[in-house]
Amino acid sequence: MHGFIFILAFLFLQELPFKSKDEFEIKLDYQFKQRPLPDHNTVHLGKDYERNPGVLPYLVLDIKLLKLPSEKMRVRIINNLNARAISRKVDLNSPVGLDLGFTDDMKDRVTAHRYTLTFITQDKTPVEIIVINVDEDGSFFVNGEKRGKF
Repeated sequence: MHGFIFILAFLFLQELPFKSKDEFEIKLDYQFKQRPLPDHNTVHLGKDYERNPGVLPYLVLDIKLLKLPSEKMRVRIINNLNARAISRKVDLNSPVGLDLGFTDDMKDRVTAHRYTLTFITQDKTPVEIIVINVDEDGSFFVNGEKRGKF
């Protein structure tokens, strides 16, 4: 039963229109950060701990909304790895910050690489989405439109 509800929700999200590109701006805050060292008292198996620690490219997005369908809106943010959504109020004066993490981890599929922002009215009706995706080759897409490469 839960699987059926999930499939219906997924199909419903696919039918939502993309937010028009002239209704928002995305600024990339491309930084270089030190990768934290793994705990030496713990054994980790997998790709994410095979890497050498060091300074690596790190990506944070600021999404500035230029137009909203109504005055009181919420945005629900979900990534491809996490079923738990983040929800918060949005308005035209406050950008939505999205911390994507290390670009190498997104390309290698160690961390999330696709984010869906769903805009929801006060009566809880989803009206439009923004989909942000980083491909394995580092191509950066917003609503299916290539915006660059890492």
